[in-house]
Amino acid sequence: MTQIREKIKNILNKNDLGLYTMMKYHFGLDSEHIPYDYPLGEITKSISNFLKVNENLSLNIAASVELLNASFNVHEDVRNGNTERFSKESLWWKYGPAQAINVGDGFQALSRIHLLELGKKSGDYNKFLSLLTNFDNAIIEICEAENKELTLQESPITSEKDYFSVLISKYGALLSCSIVSSGVLSNYIDEDLNKLREISNLIILSEKISQEILLLDQQEIVDSPKLGSLLSKNKPLSVIYCFERGNATHKRMLGEIYLDRIIDPKKIESIKAICKELDTFNLAQEKSNEFRLQSVEMMHSLKFTDELINFIYEKIKSI
Repeated sequence: MTQIREKIKNILNKNDLGLYTMMKYHFGLDSEHIPYDYPLGEITKSISNFLKVNENLSLNIAASVELLNASFNVHEDVRNGNTERFSKESLWWKYGPAQAINVGDGFQALSRIHLLELGKKSGDYNKFLSLLTNFDNAIIEICEAENKELTLQESPITSEKDYFSVLISKYGALLSCSIVSSGVLSNYIDEDLNKLREISNLIILSEKISQEILLLDQQEIVDSPKLGSLLSKNKPLSVIYCFERGNATHKRMLGEIYLDRIIDPKKIESIKAICKELDTFNLAQEKSNEFRLQSVEMMHSLKFTDELINFIYEKIKSI
């Protein structure tokens, strides 16, 4: 974590303009307090180390992945009205939405520029062109997913298929920048790179479903980006199953809640009660467990150790 933090700090210290001051604020680099553990960067480093990728190279890729993640985090906070990120004021809440959007765009540009600079230094343009292509494909895939997500927020019902599609394209694409990039650097063949992308998707499906269950089933509502997503009317899998399994009364009650412009936090208890009555938390958890088993089987097929697999799943909880 310290290595990634210092690498990003060095990147952002190249210029003393106000833009970079705000960027450093997002990561908590303007103080001794360390609010962030760089999960995607740490996953990149751990897999790269397992695949025997050059340590300095993997550290730089880790920094690029974290800069890209920061871009989408900052934009998401504006879109969902999240007032906190990393246990402090979110960037838009402190500096305003216009500045935050600009900072988010800047993070995305920096992530790509850093990759291009690495390519120039190494001289291996083909490999870094492949890395950059993977990043760019992820960026457009995430943007497409967010467009679909916003559309589904206003739809009375979301299907399981649409729900999985958004998670895969939004978060699976982002995680693939860590996992697939490590494979590219270690000269994986296309077939194995495709496996790494599928593993990214399965990990995200498993973990995001579990996170949503924990969020809905918690005793006390705590402000967080995950709560902001829920209040913005993104429907968790357990709620989707309620619409599928519930009777007319259940559907009417949920429909009235989701008709509001944003969900009133006080109504989360009503959503939770319906989920418990219809036992959809357990149904969703079964699906999460199924995806985890599939991901572990695929990682074992690529000789990933149990220690590495557990590390990835522990780190992904922060995404």
